Amino acid sequence: MTRSGFDTEDLFQALLSRHPGLLKKAAGAGGRLLLITRELGIPEEMGGYGRWSLDHLFVDSEGVPVFVEVKRATDTRTRREVVAQMLDYAANGIAFWQIGGLISAYQSSANEEGKNPDEELLSFIGATVEPEGAVETFWKRVETNLRAGRVRLLFVADKIPKELARIVEFLNEQMRSAEVLAIELEHYNDGSEVRMIVPRLIGATERAETAKAAAPDGKPVGSIEDNLTEMARNFGDDAKAGAKKAIAWFEAQGFEFTQARSGSSACVMIPRTDGKECWPFFIRYNTGRFEFALQNTRMTPFYSLFDNRRALVDRIAHCLRAANLAVSSKAPDGWPSFALADLVRRENWDGFVEIASEIIEHVQDRSPKLTPEGQ
Repeated sequence: MTRSGFDTEDLFQALLSRHPGLLKKAAGAGGRLLLITRELGIPEEMGGYGRWSLDHLFVDSEGVPVFVEVKRATDTRTRREVVAQMLDYAANGIAFWQIGGLISAYQSSANEEGKNPDEELLSFIGATVEPEGAVETFWKRVETNLRAGRVRLLFVADKIPKELARIVEFLNEQMRSAEVLAIELEHYNDGSEVRMIVPRLIGATERAETAKAAAPDGKPVGSIEDNLTEMARNFGDDAKAGAKKAIAWFEAQGFEFTQARSGSSACVMIPRTDGKECWPFFIRYNTGRFEFALQNTRMTPFYSLFDNRRALVDRIAHCLRAANLAVSSKAPDGWPSFALADLVRRENWDGFVEIASEIIEHVQDRSPKLTPEGQ
């Protein structure tokens, strides 16, 4: 295969719309992005018409808006012009977008793709026992992040020039609430329809990570222990006890929980045998629940097969039902969850350990054993 550019910018943009997983490296701790819409108008005054047009607007699993501007290497505009354009978009989008308009844009975009907007969103956030409340809470989080300037500005190109890379790194190190990143999508093909795309993240320097190690309100994110203590105030001491029990078990297996930058969750990275990472387990401080990130397992060899993912859903339902736990979602690519407080009871704990051990085993398994999806 030889490296080449994309034929047209529209082809490039359509590829990102259909496959947001290409931007996973810039999708935050959850590794997931939901497309709001393409070519979203940005006004320069309240109630005004769109003066500018953003290539893509996504949101991540924490409700952080992700501004995406796509450029091909053949675009001859200066780096300063491209960066200034993105800053215009962010400054005015934060100031003048209305959440109702974003919701409408998302619904229209999903309908155009032949998808049910509500089902897509519930699958993305993980359906709960109160799905309407979960959707409302998610959109409120998006609005809160937008108004507070907690956004991610993402330049995407088939080649990121070193001049643009330096600007991205500088801005990301200087900004506190907002992130500025770039992804270079190296495009290879063999002259036929077969192609390979290799993402490379730019801007996530150690200095930038240190500068942003604060919660959105400017207070320190704090340790996992601090956040569990706060969680206990909202969901009871059993929620904290269940979380600490789960953390201790994962640590005994050789895995460590990592604090999300937003301070709303902690997650476990399971290293795969091919050297890549998988993030299948989350503790959510803001809901007092433990989540299985089924969507994040899709990139592993074993769970890349649809039948294996479907079997995983059945296994979770079986183990957690047997353990008398309430699972909030049964979608094959969803985020089923249960109350952390339930883990303090032995009968619940045994079911949890059984399914967590099984997921770890298969995430680290190189050998898919069932029929691939679509075959």
